[in-house]
Amino acid sequence: MSADVDSLPLPWQLAHWQRLCKQSAAQQLPHALLLAGPPSVGKRRFASALVGMLLCQQPTGEQGIACGHCRPCLLRLAGTHPDSQWIAPEETGKMVKIDQVRAVVDFVSQTAQQGGRKVVVVEPAEAMNRSAANALLKTLEEPAGAACLVLISDAPGRLLPTIRSRCQRIDFPIPPIAAVRAWLRGRAVSEAALDTAIAEAAGRPMLASILLGGVEHDQRRELASELEQVLVGKLSVTALAERWQQLSWLELLEWLSTRVASAVRTKLAQVPALDAAVARLAGADADALFALSDHLQERLNQTRNGGNPNIQLAIEVILFNACEAVNKKSR
Repeated sequence: MSADVDSLPLPWQLAHWQRLCKQSAAQQLPHALLLAGPPSVGKRRFASALVGMLLCQQPTGEQGIACGHCRPCLLRLAGTHPDSQWIAPEETGKMVKIDQVRAVVDFVSQTAQQGGRKVVVVEPAEAMNRSAANALLKTLEEPAGAACLVLISDAPGRLLPTIRSRCQRIDFPIPPIAAVRAWLRGRAVSEAALDTAIAEAAGRPMLASILLGGVEHDQRRELASELEQVLVGKLSVTALAERWQQLSWLELLEWLSTRVASAVRTKLAQVPALDAAVARLAGADADALFALSDHLQERLNQTRNGGNPNIQLAIEVILFNACEAVNKKSR
């Protein structure tokens, strides 16, 4: 049995990976790591590979990839490794509860059943409220035994300073487009489809991979069609806001921000529009388009910092502003 795909870091992550492998081999691996960066850039994939390497009895080669066939690897792949925990909110969009963190603290304090390291991943780390985060502080600073805690965060600024200061931070920016293209090119798609997916995902590789096919791709095409209908007056702002308020607010904001950014590129650089909705926005008044982009960025920042707006009203404001920007094109 060879190593599973999730046991392999992504190509643009190799510098981080090699450094951690050397630290691990020298018994100098930090006991707390913070993997920080935008959503969908591969932080979870890196964490999965790291967990595999730390639990494996015989990592392969100089790259330290989990072998995939020793007993710890088989337990990990089956999701039953007794020395590994992956902590996340019990419901999407909710908080990591203090009881979950207390269970982690208790777990780390126990002796590893397989005789090696104990590994805990918390994702997303910013989902811990103040009480939960404070409960983890001592364990982050001085974990019992050979333990490694890995925090994954899309919004590290929302973490308590005391949490950040106890972790070695590793930043994962959006990788170079050429690297993303090379990684995705093995998929059975055309170059045009590849370019569209990367543009739709604003360069984020994991999202681009999803957009190359499947339900997520179809859903986003439907969103684009609905947005275009609002912009040309075939669908009311209120009706669409009622429909869209059922979606993930953060994901919707990120998608809208990406569409407006794409429209700005189309307008200024004369690149082809991704679709009819982007083409409509690209024809809008420039100042209004930039104002819309700023408004979306402000909303994104507020949401990532824990803001909880009236979602339907917030969507209506965004859509009204988009319609006004498009209508100003002939003025």
